[in-house]
Amino acid sequence: MPHDLAFSDNSRLARNKQPPLRITRRVKDGIDAMVAQGLDYQAAAIHAGMSTYRFRLALEKPHVMAYYRAQCQVLRASTTARNIHRLCQIRDAEDNMPAVNAIKALELIGDEQTNKPNAATPGVTIRIVNVAATNEVHAQTAIEAKADEIETFGERPRDQ
Repeated sequence: MPHDLAFSDNSRLARNKQPPLRITRRVKDGIDAMVAQGLDYQAAAIHAGMSTYRFRLALEKPHVMAYYRAQCQVLRASTTARNIHRLCQIRDAEDNMPAVNAIKALELIGDEQTNKPNAATPGVTIRIVNVAATNEVHAQTAIEAKADEIETFGERPRDQ
């Protein structure tokens, strides 16, 4: 019996297998131009020799956007060391608060994208909120209204 399994038909497994998603050289060149040179997607498409329509369609694909985000992360990581040296220069020099604030903003951009508190994660989340209870008892007001005694527009009360 075990020998029969070795000769079983496994072609169904090969048919369901998908090739890895690929990014063309032109799309990679366009994304690299966007990240390294700061071009918008239209100028990056022209730089890569593509139409803006085709480049935008490529950017809509999830694996292409993943490559773009990865390249942005590489750029952000490479500028972090330079920001630290610049902060040291500013610390030793005269008052230059706009540059310090700009560097703080750049550092926060990286932190915000990695620490998204509202990002959906799998599983169940239990939030325990401690609300201080107040002992005040609010006075409740009761309003009694009888529909038979209320006069409406153009109508008279019903006779009983």
